[in-house]
Amino acid sequence: MNFYGNYKSPLGYQTGENHIDTYGVDHSGFSTRDELEYQFARQNKENQLIQNYNNQGITKNYPQQGTNFWGNSDNNYGFGSSNIHDNIENMNNNQFDNTVNTFGQNQTKSNNIPRYWDTAADGEKVWNYVQQQEGVVEPRSQNIFSYLYSLGAGLGNMYGNYQNFTPIKMSDKYKHAVINCEAAQYGEGGNDMAKLVSWGKEARDVWTGQNTNDSSASDNYANKIGRLLGTKYPNDDCQVIVKKYIDK
Repeated sequence: MNFYGNYKSPLGYQTGENHIDTYGVDHSGFSTRDELEYQFARQNKENQLIQNYNNQGITKNYPQQGTNFWGNSDNNYGFGSSNIHDNIENMNNNQFDNTVNTFGQNQTKSNNIPRYWDTAADGEKVWNYVQQQEGVVEPRSQNIFSYLYSLGAGLGNMYGNYQNFTPIKMSDKYKHAVINCEAAQYGEGGNDMAKLVSWGKEARDVWTGQNTNDSSASDNYANKIGRLLGTKYPNDDCQVIVKKYIDK
C-alpha cells in the first residue's frame, strides 16, 4: 500500500514504479503494517545519516541514496513480504555476518565493514558504521556529586576489567570496547574518565614504543565505539551490545 505518493525524502527516497522504491525494495507484497514498519525503519536510518552529514557541516543538498541504502539486494534487501519488524531486526543483527578469519588480521565482511581491524583506516570505517546505526549520542549530564561519583566508579570499573580481561582469550578490540562501554554506563563522569584513561594509555604505549601511532589510533576507535554504546545503553550488557559490531 502506497501512503507516500510522489513524496521524495531529503536523501532521495521515492516509491517508484511497479511498487519498487528507489532504495530497491519491492513493496508489492507488503501489508499495511509491513508498509508502516518499513517506512519507520527507513525514516529512522535516514535521520541517522542526515545527523552524520550535519556533523560534517553538510546541512542541505544531501548526497542522494540509491539501491546501496540497505546494502544487499538478496532477499529483497532483507525485507520479506510480511513480518517486517523481524526482518529489520535480523538484518541489523546479521549485517556483518560472513566468514570469520583469524584474529589479528582485518576481517572484512560482505559489506566491506570489518569486525576486527589492525589499522586506523579500518577502525574509522567501523566507527562511522556504528554512528550510522546508533546515531550520535551525548553522555547524560550530571550534577557535581553524581559526576564525581561516576568518575570514581568508572575508574574502578576500568581497573577491574583490565585485570579481569587480561588472561581471557578475547579479541583486543573487543576488550577495549567493552571496558570503555561499562565505564561510560555510569554517565558523564564515567565517560570522561574512560576517555582520559584510554587516550592516556594509548599515548603512553606510543611513547614507550609498545605501539605505533597507527595501531594506537586503531585501538582508540574501539574505545570510542565502546563509549558510544555504553552511553546509549546504560542498562544493557556491554559484552552483548559490543558483540554486534566487534568479534569477541
